[in-house]
Amino acid sequence: MTSKSLPVPAAVGSVLADITCPMGTVRVTIDPAAIVARAEVWTEDTTGPSADAVAKSRISQDGQHLTITVPEVNGGANGITQTVITGNGGTRITQVIGNVTGSVTGMTIVNGQVITGGSTGTVSSGIEVFVTLPASSGVQMKSHNADLVVKGLLAALDLTTHNGNVLAGIIGRAKVRSHNGDSDIEAVQEWADIKTHNGNTYIGSYGGGAAQLITHNGNIELSAAPSASGRIEARAYNGNLRLRGVSNRPELDVIAKTRNGKVSKR
Repeated sequence: MTSKSLPVPAAVGSVLADITCPMGTVRVTIDPAAIVARAEVWTEDTTGPSADAVAKSRISQDGQHLTITVPEVNGGANGITQTVITGNGGTRITQVIGNVTGSVTGMTIVNGQVITGGSTGTVSSGIEVFVTLPASSGVQMKSHNADLVVKGLLAALDLTTHNGNVLAGIIGRAKVRSHNGDSDIEAVQEWADIKTHNGNTYIGSYGGGAAQLITHNGNIELSAAPSASGRIEARAYNGNLRLRGVSNRPELDVIAKTRNGKVSKR
């Protein structure tokens, strides 16, 4: 096991957690009983690319600003590193390729060694980031292949990811930019701005004043709570739209359009 933790919290109360994690899983818990923020970067590996990335990660806090930076997991020289991430109901394997000369035609894994096209590499465990935040805290995150799991009431989320899923409880304000990834949010209280190229968007209960949900390939589901107002815009190119709690609601301006799919409003 290799880990690195926040040495000493710099301030009490709510914080903005600024997280950079190229791959792995980031787990954020909002604890109303917490006075200070806590953070840890962890992998079960003791050596190898994931362990090196954890050892080089940086965790610091300046006032109400918590910064967590995990570097890229590097591929070995003349080889490939496979990072195996298990969680959220499945297993994802991410490959990082070093300086491979020639063609790669096949792959075999023997005792944790990747043998491919005459080159070798290693299989690394995934990296996990554990963050506990006091109430009224927010998260700003950048990722390439990392999932985000949020438990509790998060005041605000601003996420930019290429291949990453979001699984969250209650969020005040939600902004997500994703190329390949699903957004599964139990509830949004204020507003939602979620755009993805390939991914599904699900909001179990929406009580805000402005929602824009756009996907190119994917389904969109939203249930409007009695407190919802303003515009709810849902658009897809290839996908089904299902909006609940929007019928006979003059206070709602509902726009729902899909090119290849079905629209359900009730």
